[in-house]
Amino acid sequence: MATVTTHSGKTLTMEQRARPIRVQWDPERSPSLQILPYRSIQIGVSGAMKENWAQDWIVGIEDVTERARALKKAIQEGGEHLAIEELVERGLVPKEEIYELEPELRDILGMGDD
Repeated sequence: MATVTTHSGKTLTMEQRARPIRVQWDPERSPSLQILPYRSIQIGVSGAMKENWAQDWIVGIEDVTERARALKKAIQEGGEHLAIEELVERGLVPKEEIYELEPELRDILGMGDD
């Protein structure tokens, strides 16, 4: 079982820096970069975990430059009122899913009760 470090803008201790996994919660943003009322998880890996990630766990890398340009154009033309469902349908953003987690994992990730 890997050890997890959670932090929110605080300086990490040397012990925390030595851990193989770090978890950070950042504000989620809309496609037009507006801050949304919930947070997104960022997971950082280091050490041996980094090697596994890079060599064994990545199954593909895709250049999404043209998709990003098309998304920017759609937002400029459609304004902030463009429905996320339309952007998903057009393949400009991924369909996001909610993953239900067991209480113990929620605690480890610093998710609280909400």
